[in-house]
Amino acid sequence: MAQIMPDLTNPRFRDEVGWFLYHKKYGREKFGGSYDAERVACSRLLLEEVLHFAQRDTKWLADKTVVSIGCGCTGDMAAFPAALKIGIDPLLHVYQNLGLLMADEVGGRTVYLSLVAETLPLLDDFADLVICRNALDHMPKPELALDEIRRVLKDDGFFFASVDMGGEPTPDEPTVFSTESLRALIDEGFDVLAFGDNYPPHSKWRVCRTRIIARKKPQLTQRLDREMILRVYESTFTAN
Repeated sequence: MAQIMPDLTNPRFRDEVGWFLYHKKYGREKFGGSYDAERVACSRLLLEEVLHFAQRDTKWLADKTVVSIGCGCTGDMAAFPAALKIGIDPLLHVYQNLGLLMADEVGGRTVYLSLVAETLPLLDDFADLVICRNALDHMPKPELALDEIRRVLKDDGFFFASVDMGGEPTPDEPTVFSTESLRALIDEGFDVLAFGDNYPPHSKWRVCRTRIIARKKPQLTQRLDREMILRVYESTFTAN
């Protein structure tokens, strides 16, 4: 099925894509060197940050599945030595066409899925680690994405979020969080293990950034009745 390109005259999508194109052309001069080199450096920093909050080392990732929600084209998992890496973002098809996606430096190759986070095409209890870096405030309804993150995360898995706080809504960052509102939303489906506040924000028009590591709360789920399905199926033999 052919991918449908989003309307890039819509400020929500134009500003997201334009930001990456601008820095690809002009660089950011944050680490020196090319923008691609900077993106790999940022991936290494993110890896250190996540493992520090989860109290794990790089060896823990060797046989793990990592999912990045709202990954953009930053290559945020390029330096993650995980067995399987999946990036989810509604604009990935655009980034691919613009030649903005990155190759992985280590670990398994990242599989990119050009989809929204509100309906993840992944099985329950699928991921050992779900990362949501600078993405929740980009979503009109982040609570729907959090429901899906909880669903696909394993019982002993980790959810890491880095979220900008305060400021005013913009077309590409429509949701404004306070510490209280973010914590209340996370607490609905997750047990927070660590909550760090007042870091420099990802976006200059936000006030600060909060980092969270959490595990999903156990909830009763409806299981399919295998015996009932089999009985109904076997009844068709006699009916015919």
